[in-house]
Amino acid sequence: MATVIRKDHERDWASSRAGTFGEILLRAGLLSEADVDRVLTAQKQSGKRFGETAVALGLIEEADVRRVLARQFDHASVSPEHSGLHPSLYAAFDSGGPSVEALRRLRAELQLRCFADDRKPLAVFSARETRDAGEMSANLAIAFSLIGERTLLVDANLRAPRQRQLFGLPEREGLSNLLAGRLPFAQAMTPVPGLPHLNVVCSGVSVPNPQELLSRGTMMSLMDVASVSFDVVIVDVAPALEYSDALVVAARCGGALLVTKRDHTRLADIDAVKSLLAPTGTKLVGAVLTRS
Repeated sequence: MATVIRKDHERDWASSRAGTFGEILLRAGLLSEADVDRVLTAQKQSGKRFGETAVALGLIEEADVRRVLARQFDHASVSPEHSGLHPSLYAAFDSGGPSVEALRRLRAELQLRCFADDRKPLAVFSARETRDAGEMSANLAIAFSLIGERTLLVDANLRAPRQRQLFGLPEREGLSNLLAGRLPFAQAMTPVPGLPHLNVVCSGVSVPNPQELLSRGTMMSLMDVASVSFDVVIVDVAPALEYSDALVVAARCGGALLVTKRDHTRLADIDAVKSLLAPTGTKLVGAVLTRS
């Protein structure tokens, strides 16, 4: 069932964090006092939960129930219709399902391998050009932010940047401007509406020399500052076998995650990436297989 939240009540949802199920729906403008009384009466007869009863009476949608539960348990929640987020960012919309559960398992493994003690940034890239690495970077960043980790997502794929479009963010200066010394770190970050623990540094203006910019000491300084300021730093990078950007950025991050695609990525390409990373001292924490 599609999420249907009335646009006029988005502001009310944001402030409706506490109270009983009926009180939250009442404050959000989705139920009237008469509706609440009607649900309570039916609830006594059926013995079902308030939300189930309200849905059965046709007063609210299943999506409204999920939104209330998110508020009660302090879980960030966004509406697909009004968030501006791309549908591929399933971590922000879907609280269950195989894809989300697989992402949670990956998040747990990365917590242990990368972000437990020495919280170094993690470079995420594919062997060859696909959209999967950018989407995986974004979904991972969302997943970490949803458990309260202060998360920074950096779009360092200056060849084919995607994060601004994925998150529906306004066009503005970003990483390229920062690395060129024309923008301070604080001004390069953009908060994501509905996801209070997530900030994104978009790619910035298009440049003719991505590899040279990413090789500057400014990139190392950025990673050092970001590691102190955030709990989790995820860096989206261009494909490793098509550009040298990934090797440069990964060396500055200290950890790398390879995104592979079923029936697309060759074993030879995976071996080639491992061979390229070896001299840099970068720790390849693993590879994730996508089905899209």
